[in-house]
Formats: sequence, structure tokens, C-alpha cells
Amino acid sequence: MDPEDFPFLARGKWSLSEKHYLCQRGARVSAADLHGGTGTLVAGYTNGLFELVQLPAFDSLQALSVSKERVTSVAFNASGDWIAVGCAKLGQLLVWEWRSDSYVLKQQGHYFDISAVAFSPDGGLIATGSDDRKVKVFQQSSGFCFVTFSEHAAPVTAVAFLPSGHALVSASLDGTVRAYDLVRYRNFRTMASPTPVQFGCVAVEPGGEIVAAGTVDSFQVYVWSLKTGRLLDILSGHEGPVSCVAFSPLDGGMLVTGSWDKTARTWDVYNGKGAMDTLQHTHDALAVAFRPDGKQLAVSTLDGCITLWDPQEAKTEGIIEGRRDIRGGRLASDRRAAGNLDSGACFTSLVYGADGTFLVAGGASKYVCIYDVAERTMLRRFQITSNRSLDGVLDTLNSKNMTDAGPVGLVDHDDQDEDVELLPPVFDAAGVAGVPGTAKAKRPSARTRCVALSPTNRCWAAACTEGLVIYSLDDDLVFDPTDLTEDLTPQSCHRALAARAYVRALLIALRLGDSGLVRHVVLSTPVAQAPTIAAALPAAWVPAVLTSLGEQLPGSPHLEFLLVWARAVCTSHGHVLEGGGPRAMPALRLLQKELSRVHEDLSTACEADLYTLEYLIEGGAAQLAAEPSAVERGCGSDGSGGGLRDEVRGSEAGGRGDDGEDKDGEDGDGEGGGTGDAERQKAETGRAARGSSADGAAKAPAQASKVARAVAEAPAAPPAQNGTHAKRRASAAPAAATGSEASVRKKTKGGVTADQETAPSKAKKPKKRTPAALRRLQ
Repeated sequence: MDPEDFPFLARGKWSLSEKHYLCQRGARVSAADLHGGTGTLVAGYTNGLFELVQLPAFDSLQALSVSKERVTSVAFNASGDWIAVGCAKLGQLLVWEWRSDSYVLKQQGHYFDISAVAFSPDGGLIATGSDDRKVKVFQQSSGFCFVTFSEHAAPVTAVAFLPSGHALVSASLDGTVRAYDLVRYRNFRTMASPTPVQFGCVAVEPGGEIVAAGTVDSFQVYVWSLKTGRLLDILSGHEGPVSCVAFSPLDGGMLVTGSWDKTARTWDVYNGKGAMDTLQHTHDALAVAFRPDGKQLAVSTLDGCITLWDPQEAKTEGIIEGRRDIRGGRLASDRRAAGNLDSGACFTSLVYGADGTFLVAGGASKYVCIYDVAERTMLRRFQITSNRSLDGVLDTLNSKNMTDAGPVGLVDHDDQDEDVELLPPVFDAAGVAGVPGTAKAKRPSARTRCVALSPTNRCWAAACTEGLVIYSLDDDLVFDPTDLTEDLTPQSCHRALAARAYVRALLIALRLGDSGLVRHVVLSTPVAQAPTIAAALPAAWVPAVLTSLGEQLPGSPHLEFLLVWARAVCTSHGHVLEGGGPRAMPALRLLQKELSRVHEDLSTACEADLYTLEYLIEGGAAQLAAEPSAVERGCGSDGSGGGLRDEVRGSEAGGRGDDGEDKDGEDGDGEGGGTGDAERQKAETGRAARGSSADGAAKAPAQASKVARAVAEAPAAPPAQNGTHAKRRASAAPAAATGSEASVRKKTKGGVTADQETAPSKAKKPKKRTPAALRRLQ
């Protein structure tokens, strides 16, 4: 540190003024963070506690426990209201809001290695089983675990979803197969064997009614009815541990099992005929997988090969040599050269793509390989980890660190026992076998225990040493310079917006790949033109627009505007989105996720303000009931129903005009009609003036009752010239009695207003009009 940069630190003498101790039941501080704005300090301890302290008084505000393991990290957010607490050993993350004493987020991964993974039929959920005896279900879109099942008493070896997606099953070494309800989050069925066994694999029939599980100790396959939980059959015939089982998608009655006895057998479960065919291999069978159409079977063996079979004819269709593809990474204890490391490389998990054109394989290596089934060649290889703390990540080792006694790091250099007879080394069978929690001094090796592919073919997951790794195709807006021309610039986009060429502006923004510019164009378009612009979009840009809308939804104040846009796009291009193309599904999933979050936030806000909303609604209804009605405002100030009398006069004047038309012929028709219109217009002006007076509004309740009585006592209306006017007068009488719509004036074809029709008039039979007069009226 240069004293010239910090002169206030270099001058003077520093001395300790105060000393405070942070101690919780003898535990030590393992992590700490200070928020300068609020002067608050959070400290994490080795016993799983974290404490919140107010500075400078060092007053303890809160002390909470997240687990019994060491807290490895703590951190404040920018405002100082949230505290993030992490525990590396348990894979636990807690976000705590200390002011309200509530947690914002609470997530915990598996304690030991993940042994099994499976996608739900719609691809939205991922289920995992682990050596810590737990089954967890994650949301694929957010990566959050929303339910954990802890009913198993031994490590979980396999998980599988039911075809409906509402339940899943898991197999364990405790000798049980359990079924879980994903609607009520409970273990609704437990299937066990008559004798204690250990299950290593499980499969569900395509109809979702039959469950089969293979054992690793009795070499048998047990078949149950999921509906009743009754044991249907026990399949015997293998001479080694059953490592894998799978049902045929084409024929649900065909079950294929693989075993360490170097065979894969097909069984007829429905008819109970036992083993149908035996597929012989040269090495132990480790994994089996059916193609989605059920016409091909892939079997992985211990020699690193994948054999393709025709399950119906029991004939070999081809072999994929994958031993050299999966080879990679040397263990610290390897004595062999790099060229001889492929002897133990093999695939332990297989899965076909949704279209059956490719195959994903993972095993005892740091690589996951993807093969083309038709060409039987490797398309791509993924390295699941680069963590050098794991064994088997480095491809080359320093030969100087290898001695005749083994790696230098594992050799005991203590020479105090030179004259003492050495005892035979202690052999830890559990540690050598890799039983969880026994080999603590041994570095874990990088490997893949299970792979699973989403039904949408857009992502795949691997259960590896580091946890659950998910690979997905990225369809975000990216910059593609090959699609640009000289006129495609942000300035041209703004000029198109200024000229109100919204479709052109949006297409320019999409081709530029600028998410901010796309957002600006969408928000600049008038809401009335959203359906028109959405209909004019090319189908290729529909997923990009939906992705942009989904990214704008969180925290946007224009929620209704964005919903109008989303509805317009989905309505105009429903035929494109219904097909579920390779780019449409991620965009729809993103939009659905954000809409679900917005709906949840609005639901929470409405539930919190439910009584306030009810008060506002009831208050508004009471205010509307207290306001004077239209009839009350139309009455005269003297309370005698002046407005009604004017309407009567107007109707009589109109009647006289009609009479004049009949008597005088064509000329009299025009004069009478004009006189009637003038008188009606004068009556309407008088009613408007009286209705706006303060005295009339003050006496409105009394006048309304008088008007209602006057209408009720009025004589029947005279017969009309045609059926239409008669029906209007008959329907207008009840409306006038209620007083709710008597003042609403609507012009009819004959020039008579609705309020004049409801008013009582003198009974005078009109004469029949001449054809010429009717034509003039029309």
C-alpha cells in the first residue's frame, strides 16, 4: 500500500479501542458479511447458525439455525433486507428476509451422488434419486426443487414417471418400490417383495398399470399391478444381477432385462409365457433402451460397445464401437499409459431421441456421447465437468509423481516405524466398494451414472459426480451478421417507427437481434394495431417475438398491453405454434413460466387486499344507488311531472302532424311533419333546462314516485299504424313505470322519440297514410 494514496491511514497511531466476541455455543465464525448502509453484520458459524448483529453497539438482532453443518457463505443484497446463507456440504441455499422473519427462497440439493434422473412426459419436471435415500422433483424451467420424498431407508437406484405425468415410481436398495402422487405430494403405494431383496432398476409399462423392477442379489424381476399393489409375477432365469429393465413402447407386454450374465432377455408379461428370446453378448449388459417406435433395441455392454437389436426377430442390426469415444481422464492411481486406459471404459446409461435418429450415452467417464443411429458414428461429445478437484479429469499425469508404491500423495513418508514389523494393511471393503460415506480420504472420480432426454428433444440431463447437469439449446436473440444489409440499422428502425411503419420496424429489430430495440418497438406500437402487426409477422419470427414478450413480463408496468400482444400473436399464428416446432416450445414455455409468476403475484396481492376490494365495491354500489336516476333528473321543479306533460304535448303535436298529412295529401304531410318536429325539439329543450335545475334535483325522489303513479294510471296507448310501433309502445310502458330509462331518447324511424312513446297521450285513432306519405317518411 502506498502511503501517498491514503495519507489519513499513514499518519498517526492506531490502537485497539473495542473488542467484541461472536460466539454461539462454542462454534467458530465461518463466514461474515457487512452491509454498510444499515450498519448490519451477519455472521455464519460452524454449527449451522447465522447471527445478525447491529453495529456499532453489537446488539444481536436475530440468531437462526439452517442446519447442523458448517455455513460456508453469507451475503446481503443491495438494500440489506435479504440475507443469502449457503451450506456447501448439504447443497443448501436459504434467502432470509430478516425484517419480516420469513424466507424468500429455500433450496437444498442431494447430500450424496445422484444415481437416477428422469423427465416427465411433457418435459416440464425432472425427478432425481440419490444415495442419500431421497427423491426430489425439480422444475425444468427454473431449476428449483418443489417437493422431496424421504420414505426410502436405503439409497435410491432408479426413478421413472408414469405416462400421465401425475405420478412417479422409485426403486431402492431397501427392497421397496414406491409410487408418489405429484398432485397431493404423498407416497400412495408401496410395493415390496415376499423376501428381502435389493432393487437396482425399475420400469413402467406404457399404459401405466404395470411396474417391473430388477434385483441385484436374487437375480429376479418382480412385476406388480400399480393400481392394486399386488405382486403379479416373478421372472427368473438370469444368472447374475439384473442391471436394467425396459418396456417396449410398441407392445406394452414385451419387457427386456439386461444382466451381468452377458445376456439380455425378452419377456411376455401379459400372457405370462416367461422368457421369449435370449440376446447373447460377449460382456455384461449394463443398460438397455428402446427406440420410441419400439422397433429397435440398444444394449450397452462392459466392453464399451452398443449393440443394436431387432427385438421382434432377435437379430443384430449393428454395433457402435464407443470404447475410444468415452475414454478420457486418468485417475491418480492409474499405472497404465494413456493409450491403454480404454479397457474399463463403458456406457452405463442409454436413451434414444424422441425421433429415434440419435442416441445419448453416458458412463464411467467425464464425457457424454451422442451417436447417429443410422450411420453409427459419434456426432458430438460433451465434457460434463472441468473440476480438477475430482479424480479422472486430467488426461495426462506427471510420471514423477508415480512410484512403485503408488502415487506420491498416497505414500506414507513417516519413517518412525523402521524397526517395527509392519502390520498387514487394513482392507476397507465398504470404502473400496464405494459405499456412500465410507471413502472419505479418496477423491471422488468424475463419472455419469444416468442420462435422460426431454421428450421435446430440446434438452438433456446427466446425473454426474457434481450433481444434476442440464444441457439445453439456446434460442435467445443472437446477432447474425450474415442476415444484414446496409439499410438494416437502428436508425432505419427508428425512422420506420416515426413513419408508423410498425411491421417494418419490428422486422428490422428482429433481424438486428437487439433485444432492447425489439422491446422499444413493441412498446411503441398502438394497442389497437397489435392484432394487425401480429398477423403480418412471418412465421419464422413468431418464437422470437414470444420470447421477447416473455422477457418483458417480469416487472413491466404494461402488463395488459403485453397480454394483448401475446394473445394477438398466439391467435394469428396458432397453426405454427400448435405443431410445437424446435423453436416454438421454448418460447411458449418461457411465456407460460412468466405468466404463471405474474398470476401468482396478482393472486397473492388480491388475497392480501380482499377486504379492501370488497369495501370499494360495496362503497361504489352504495354511491350509485344514492345518485338520482335519469327519470328523477328529467322531472319539473314543481314536482308535478312537468317533464311528463311536455312529452305528452310533444306526442300530441306529432299526432296532429300525422293527421295533417292524411288530410292534405302530400303537401299536408310535409307541413304536419315539420310542425311536429319543431314542437318536439322545443319540448326536449325545455326538459333539458328543467332537468338541470337545482330545485328539480332536490325534489327528485318525490317526483319519481309521482311519475310512476302517473304512468301506472295512464290510459292504454292507441293502436299504432303498424306492428312495429305497437310493440315498441307495449315494451316501453313497463320501462316507464320503473322510472329507470324514461329519459333516454332514441329516434325511431317515424321521428318519434322513445320517451314520447312511453308518455300517455289522448286516444285518437290515426287515419291510414297514403303510399306517397309513407315514401316520404322513409
